[in-house]
Amino acid sequence: APLVKSGGRLLYVTCSVLPEENTDALATFMHAHAEFAPAPLEGADRLPAHAHGRAVQLTPATTGCDGFFIAALTRA
Repeated sequence: APLVKSGGRLLYVTCSVLPEENTDALATFMHAHAEFAPAPLEGADRLPAHAHGRAVQLTPATTGCDGFFIAALTRA
């Protein structure tokens, strides 16, 4: 996070379906780094995934692949 310049983007990606590694970890990061805000994920609306705000969760049940979580953040 400290290396992201103003206006830069940070992607948070895991190979997990566990909330504590995904939405919970993202919420903890956002609480500690108020200078970051959620950013849109282009094309995410075309994924067979479950949306968590602007983040997406892919699961074996929805995509037939491993579980993945993807979120984009922009630094103010």
